[in-house]
Amino acid sequence: MKQSLLQSGLLLLVIAIGLFWWQRTPAYTDACLLSNNNVVICAASNMARYGKTDPIVLEHPDFDLGKNADESKLLSSDATIRLSAARNESVGFQLIFRTVGKAAPEKVSVNLNPWRSTNGLSSATAIRSQLLQAHYHLVDKGGYTWGPKSQVRRWPAEYPDALVPQQHGCLGQSVPVFDAITLPAKNNQNQAIWIDSYVPSTMTPGVYSLQIDLKLAEQSIPVTVELTVFDVTLPNKTTIDAIGEVYRSYALEGAGTSRDTTSWQRMAQCYQQLAHQHRMVFIERTPELPEGNGWQTYIDTYQSTFDGSLFSEQHGYHGTGENTPVEIWRVPWPQEFNVKIEAPLTSDDLSRYTKMSRDWNTLSKTNNWQDTTFFAYVFDEVDGPDKENTDPAERRNYIAMVHDQMDLLQKALDAGTGGTSLDLLWTSHSNPATWSADPELDLSGKVRLWSPNASATDPDFLRERVLAGDTTWFYHSGHPAVGAHSINASGIDMRTWGVIGARYNIQGQFMWAVNLGSDERPFAEPSYKPDDDRFGNGVMVYPGNQLDKLGFAKVPGPIPSMRLKSWRRGLQDAELFYLAQEKDSDAATKLIRSIVPEALAAAKGKASWSQHPAAWIDFKKSLLGLAAN
Repeated sequence: MKQSLLQSGLLLLVIAIGLFWWQRTPAYTDACLLSNNNVVICAASNMARYGKTDPIVLEHPDFDLGKNADESKLLSSDATIRLSAARNESVGFQLIFRTVGKAAPEKVSVNLNPWRSTNGLSSATAIRSQLLQAHYHLVDKGGYTWGPKSQVRRWPAEYPDALVPQQHGCLGQSVPVFDAITLPAKNNQNQAIWIDSYVPSTMTPGVYSLQIDLKLAEQSIPVTVELTVFDVTLPNKTTIDAIGEVYRSYALEGAGTSRDTTSWQRMAQCYQQLAHQHRMVFIERTPELPEGNGWQTYIDTYQSTFDGSLFSEQHGYHGTGENTPVEIWRVPWPQEFNVKIEAPLTSDDLSRYTKMSRDWNTLSKTNNWQDTTFFAYVFDEVDGPDKENTDPAERRNYIAMVHDQMDLLQKALDAGTGGTSLDLLWTSHSNPATWSADPELDLSGKVRLWSPNASATDPDFLRERVLAGDTTWFYHSGHPAVGAHSINASGIDMRTWGVIGARYNIQGQFMWAVNLGSDERPFAEPSYKPDDDRFGNGVMVYPGNQLDKLGFAKVPGPIPSMRLKSWRRGLQDAELFYLAQEKDSDAATKLIRSIVPEALAAAKGKASWSQHPAAWIDFKKSLLGLAAN
């Protein structure tokens, strides 16, 4: 009892000391600007995830607004943010407003002037910028103990994630959502805005500038963004597949659940455009196979996705991959087996799948969908850990049966396609390398599309499968294998996904759900289960038709998250790495291994990647330099 009391006392002392030092941490640094009406303005990278009350620190000299600005110079555009980019790349950064006194105004207006060239280049105005404001979510269950215990930010606390666009809509139509940014009513609280800029493939390399005019009551404060565009162009066709599943259909967007309606079809295209802008694909889970006229509806909905015309100016699209079809797509078959296979498939089952694959092959050839790779998702985690079966012999027999069924089903699909590859997706919490020495259990030669969770992704084993012609993906897990995907994780975490994929030549990434939050409270409960402490699990985009819950007008269409932007950032890093590798393989490899020493199943202990935003900013700059040489 005495020892327990002593331990409790020591714990309270540690907490008290932590709170003391937290309170002593400066609320902001001299890298920020202080307006004459009690508002602090700080610049931050796309990795910053400052909570509502977090102190603001300088991440990198490129975001030092105070370096060349003092009170007498606030009107002369000397407060400068410095960015660098390739062509066909999107770059994002934040401005954070912090109220520090009673004189703070209620709102700040933000005006983005047209981009201009510093050396007379005519392509300056081709850069497109978008203003978004962050919504702060109260993270009340944030421990991230479901799955691998991962390091996350303190909770309960409010963290930004949903990014509400100033203009919102899709397919060439948008409406205003807000005029000005409402500042926090309480002192020492933050409000972030996000500015996203897309640099077209047609840009001339050089230096460009953007002036942002901030209006705080009677004071105007200019902030300049200086963007250096390198002679490097990211490919339109993605090197790493990034797939997110749309679970809920589009009921929360006011488009219902039937794909027979025009509103549903348009919303499906709307979500696909947002995904394409982020180098991703969103694929609806299919509750039932289309039949009869349903196939024509399917073609009408997705033809423009497979021929690339959905991603054209004609359809109001601007961003990466213009006129480029999606790289990967799931055939619209139901996922029939989840967690466990109760009994082997019958010969009629296998014949049915052969017919389905034959029909799909005919459909895709008839409609010229040859630029997209299709896969089948029928089994989900059916050979993972089974709490109901602990007997080793029974467990082995079950795994042998499951793997035999996968082999038979893949052969049935191949019989239907007649040589056109339609791979069966394998997902699991188990490391496939553990079965490689047992011929009855080994999946080599049976599975061609591998997707274990990140902790079970064995780089050495899967490297051999890639050499054999297979395709390898991973999906979410946690530290030290991969970055956590919760809202209160570090802003670096989702960025690691793309870089880890490039680091180990894993060709795809699978996010199991992107819109599976609460029906009633989609912004307040953005998790697929109320008790899941990976806060945000299941949600990467938010429904615009529910913006009235945040005090805005309803505007249907997907609202991006900061985590989606971070995921995109890592995917772009991966493309830069591949381009740099073509120029100097040794230097590029050394660089990527320095930022992520180890990950996936090869990682042990704590997450090994750098926790410092400055290291990631310099990492990207170094990749640009290598790729441009």
